Amino acid sequence: MNLSIGETERQRLARWRLSEELVRREIPGGWSHDGTQIATEPTALALLALRSSTWASIAAERGCRALILRRRSDGLWPAIGDRANVNFWTTAVAVNALMILDAEPKTLASSVDALVHGCPLEASWLVRLKFRFSDRRVRFDSRKYGWPWVPCTVSWVLPTSMALIALERAKKRGLVGGTQVETRLRLGTEMLIDRACAGGGWNAGNSFVYGVPLRPHIDATAIALAALRPQYQQPIVRSSLTWLLGCVQCPSAYSLAWLILAASTYEEVRSGITPTLAAARDRLAALVDDPQGIQDTSTVALAALALGAGPSNNPFEVNG
Repeated sequence: MNLSIGETERQRLARWRLSEELVRREIPGGWSHDGTQIATEPTALALLALRSSTWASIAAERGCRALILRRRSDGLWPAIGDRANVNFWTTAVAVNALMILDAEPKTLASSVDALVHGCPLEASWLVRLKFRFSDRRVRFDSRKYGWPWVPCTVSWVLPTSMALIALERAKKRGLVGGTQVETRLRLGTEMLIDRACAGGGWNAGNSFVYGVPLRPHIDATAIALAALRPQYQQPIVRSSLTWLLGCVQCPSAYSLAWLILAASTYEEVRSGITPTLAAARDRLAALVDDPQGIQDTSTVALAALALGAGPSNNPFEVNG
């Protein structure tokens, strides 16, 4: 495994150990979060992390097939196992990964279509009226909506952000187009901007509950910023990036990996990000020094991605 541009020897060794651990954790059909039950998210993330490693053939030979076999007939993926309820977050993660892994475009058509047509409860005018006149516990514009975690529920930041990333990539690759997808992209973008916390950043869903402003979360902020990279001119996007860059001392490898992956997409437009990313990667390499001690496989994969991601191979870059 060769050094990437700006990568230190410590980071390279950490990335190597993480890749070895992913190979060790593979089970028939993919990867689990922790155990023996196949899960969509860690499978997709592990395949992305291994695609540029010595074990890249694993992704090429088995990855696409394993993911596609787990998809349901409606084009959506379950989060865990084969019979669990479908999940828009994991579907968007899977679609994004399969595009990067060069899956046949025709195999993705039903899933891309399912993302375009997947709407939350706020898409109903009756639910919008409820939020406007009777449910005052939260403060947001229900006319601006994204994607729920599961069907027949309300929008949340994480599935909305990942759906935007997947659909932007699908649009750039010519897999989808037209008025409907543009409307969904616009509404999802507006929803994220509307629900940003007052000082920047994002919580899991809303910025205010019962009149109390909520604090942002590092992972939600990072994933939202990755999705909103084309909106860098928006003041809330810039202030959120500033907030995120101040969280480099985060003790969570999972959150720090997302911070690195998101912030690196802004490296060309914000001065000072490069040294901040170098410090963040050094800290992440220290946090994941013993990959076998990391319980969640998604964290192992994200850390490997964050330590190796550059301007040309970041799987969550949507502005290129």
